[in-house]
Amino acid sequence: MSLKPPSGRQIFRGFDTYYGSSIAPFLAEREADRAGAVTNILILGAATLALASAFAFFGPFGDGNLKAAIYIGLGGSVLCGWLLERTRTDITHGLLGLVASRLGFSYRGELGRPDYYARFRALNLLPGHNREAWEDEIRGIYSDAAFTLCEAHLKQKSSGRNSSTRTVFHGQLLIIDYPRRFLGVTVVLRDTGVLNRLGKPGKDFSRVGLVSAKFEKAFEAWSTDQVEARELLDPVVLERFLELEKLYDGKKVRAAFDNGRLLIAIETGDRLNMGTMFKPLAGAGRVEKILAEFDAVFDLIDVLLKRPEGRLDGAFTVDKVRASAH
Repeated sequence: MSLKPPSGRQIFRGFDTYYGSSIAPFLAEREADRAGAVTNILILGAATLALASAFAFFGPFGDGNLKAAIYIGLGGSVLCGWLLERTRTDITHGLLGLVASRLGFSYRGELGRPDYYARFRALNLLPGHNREAWEDEIRGIYSDAAFTLCEAHLKQKSSGRNSSTRTVFHGQLLIIDYPRRFLGVTVVLRDTGVLNRLGKPGKDFSRVGLVSAKFEKAFEAWSTDQVEARELLDPVVLERFLELEKLYDGKKVRAAFDNGRLLIAIETGDRLNMGTMFKPLAGAGRVEKILAEFDAVFDLIDVLLKRPEGRLDGAFTVDKVRASAH
């Protein structure tokens, strides 16, 4: 089966040949691992169900039989999920490594807290948390701009007898070299109404008034240099930030112009993955999905850095920039 690239970008040319020579053989080799993992969890799931049923109806604990059966069922479900996810993650990391290598990028599937995390936290681009997981870091250069992309899954676990864990951020962090240097630091957050004051990144920052009521309603901006902030946050730039959420199917975009770089955090969930484990790996569909995610990253960089050709009538759209980027 041939592979169809998601767009006519130069970077995707020849990828169909690479798929046939390198990626398809890799997927064929790992198909036995996928099938084995699925078979094993089906067997384990059936055994867990049988054991839980036996405890529920014939267990030695009297009134506690049902509780024991529930614990057995939950434990078996967790174990099945862990075993399947371990294999899926291993295959996904191998696949993403092959794709990134062909595109000229470096890739790390598993990583600890990255060095740029501290700057995101210091500028209030990430919420407080006490549980964290990091994966799928990609570094490279696209359209003459160096970039780093990483996925973060941050959680907050409460203490006490009735403790619970909730996700506070699951999405993408993106760092892009910006085509100008900054005298100060400017942060743009989604407007949170009465909670806006909590978004202030530090004592050196003051609130920036935006150019229209539309953007005032959408964003809250803070900066250490008011004059520069008003130059940076012109209507086209603010339209770009609104477009990012549509482009990435994300929400709560947060950004900072900091030391010659544009830092972005956007809640997208898990985007770079190979999909379900319950279907064979053969076929180009999984790889086409991953390439579409890379294409979205390239769109994002183009949207942020390129000026559309000709006059801009109405709202900024990614199509106008894409037309001049290809």
